[in-house]
Amino acid sequence: QSEIIRLGALQKLFENDMQRSGKDGNIGMKIPIFLSELGVKNIQCRVSDKVNFLDFNMHHNDKQRLYHSLKEEGIAGDPGDKQQFIERLMSRGLIYDDALAQYEAELRFFKAFQMHSSLVYAPNMKITFGYIEC
Repeated sequence: QSEIIRLGALQKLFENDMQRSGKDGNIGMKIPIFLSELGVKNIQCRVSDKVNFLDFNMHHNDKQRLYHSLKEEGIAGDPGDKQQFIERLMSRGLIYDDALAQYEAELRFFKAFQMHSSLVYAPNMKITFGYIEC
């Protein structure tokens, strides 16, 4: 896929992980095709419209609850030790410059995202369904 459309370093990680371990980070996009191959009919896909809006003007208790929920989901997590982070990404196939750029981006987000921040976050869960004829 990344040879056709340049999707960036994270797409490259998904593809390398698939070759190395069989873990497919793109599985959600393939499910409709797999269901069709299994004989499922009238396959449709929807995308969840759930959006989390952390508003710096919202009531403190609500804001605190949502902020901690987002942090628990891994939003703006601490990337940890720079060298270990970069080595992990390089072991998964990234070049040093891409791994460093990813570390720096995650570190900036970690430092910038605080309780007083505003954030709109859409997890974008894809829902696929169809009919099985018996």
